[in-house]
Amino acid sequence: MLLASLVILVATSIQVGMGIAFGLIAGPLLALIDVSFVPVPVLFLTFATSISAFWGERKGVQWQELKFAVSGRVVGSIIGALVLSMIPGEKAFMLIFGSLIGLAVLVSISGFTIPFNLKTVGIAGTVSGFTAAITSVGGPPMAVVYQNQKAAYARPTLQTYFAMGSFATLCILYIAGQVDLHDAMLAALLLPALAVGVFIGPKLRPFLDKSFRPFLLGSAAVAALMLIFRGLS
Repeated sequence: MLLASLVILVATSIQVGMGIAFGLIAGPLLALIDVSFVPVPVLFLTFATSISAFWGERKGVQWQELKFAVSGRVVGSIIGALVLSMIPGEKAFMLIFGSLIGLAVLVSISGFTIPFNLKTVGIAGTVSGFTAAITSVGGPPMAVVYQNQKAAYARPTLQTYFAMGSFATLCILYIAGQVDLHDAMLAALLLPALAVGVFIGPKLRPFLDKSFRPFLLGSAAVAALMLIFRGLS
């Protein structure tokens, strides 16, 4: 739990500072500690982190973009919940989880760009919902579609998207029978670390520049490879 708390503290600080990356950090690292942390406990914590960060930047939210993104998230989450129920065991879950994280990293570093409009925001939301339902990581598709927007423009909308999107995904997973009391208890035990991260995050914004991106993606890539190895072993 101490190690998991450290992961959540770091992930929350970066999420609050950047508006994205909580799941990409917390998901694969917590899965390596114990797969019971994902996807549901991380989704609970994603909601808590995003809603606390959103409040201070709510005036900058682009509500039209948000509507398309969250609508896509609901569709993708329904598909993801169906797929999650078909995964046979822990090793298969690790293998699929690691592969999806690895794919997300490759997309993030590929330089792939798409036009920024309401249609592509909706498509990104759908893919994000699918991956979040299975792995708790829904950030990379949104990062790709918002990558050429200024941080001050994108961050309020992304914070709100992850708050609303994680709540929607949790509701769909609950209906699908994938959420129980143990998930909520695990998330609750990590709330103190999250609270510290929310306090630290705004102070890190001046330092979260482009030089941090390789470290972030590198950490996710290593975690993905370890998950794939454990899934195959």
